Amino acid sequence: MKNVYEILEEVEKASSKSDKINVLRQNSTYALKSVLKGAFDPRVEFTFTEIPEYKPDDAPPGLGYSSIHQELSRMYLFEKNNPKVPPTLSEQRKKEILIQILESLEEKEAKVLANMLMKKVDAKGVNYKLVKEAFPDILP
Repeated sequence: MKNVYEILEEVEKASSKSDKINVLRQNSTYALKSVLKGAFDPRVEFTFTEIPEYKPDDAPPGLGYSSIHQELSRMYLFEKNNPKVPPTLSEQRKKEILIQILESLEEKEAKVLANMLMKKVDAKGVNYKLVKEAFPDILP
């Protein structure tokens, strides 16, 4: 299974809109769709206005301690008004958890996740309209 950043790099290299859509659809994973939904769905709001400083992992590609796919189950902690978030969870503790997650990911995967939390995707040609066309079920 490809990392999300690898899929986004492939999309960037695709020459036409239909090729970009095909790359997204051919690599339709839970992780990719979740990242795109988090970045582009206006109903999903995150608590962070900036990403805290963290030490990027220097593991070679494919050998990161964790992956976006594994860490997505904890993203609810960073969503505004998510009823599953314990009311006693402080902003400071959320920041600490996020730093731990980012430091456990390969450097490029951490950037993808951080960008999602900032409501953006740093891949040329990947925007709301393209994602809506590729996956009409994940965006309003």
